[in-house]
Amino acid sequence: MAGFWKRHVSPDDVAVLRAEARLDDGDALARLLEPLPEAEDLRPRLVNPFFARAWDARVQRDHWVRSDGVRVTCFTISGVTLAQAAAVRVRWDALRGRTELTEERLADLVAAQTGTSVTLVG
Repeated sequence: MAGFWKRHVSPDDVAVLRAEARLDDGDALARLLEPLPEAEDLRPRLVNPFFARAWDARVQRDHWVRSDGVRVTCFTISGVTLAQAAAVRVRWDALRGRTELTEERLADLVAAQTGTSVTLVG
C-alpha cells in the first residue's frame, strides 16, 4: 500500500506528524517533548541511542520517539484507535532492523491498518 498518503491535513484525518530537534538545541527539544506524556523522564535517556513509544489516551495519539544521541525524532500518529495503534506497532516490530523508520514507512503501515489515506505533517 506504499504511497497511500497525502500532505494536506483536515481535522478528522488519520495523520503522521514528524518533528525533529537536536539535543543541543534546548528550545527546539522542549517544543518536541512538550506534548509527550512523561517528557521530562525521557529527556535524560535521549543522550544515547533510544527508541520508545507511548500512547496518550487523553488525546488519542501514539508517539514514537527515537534518538541517535545527537538528534531526536518524534512521530505522532493521530486519528487512530488504541487497537489500530497497537496493530501498527506489531507490524513495525516485524520490520524493525530490516528497514529505516521514516514518516512515509509509518504512514504506509498506518494506512494498511486503517484502510484510509494518511496525512503527512512535518
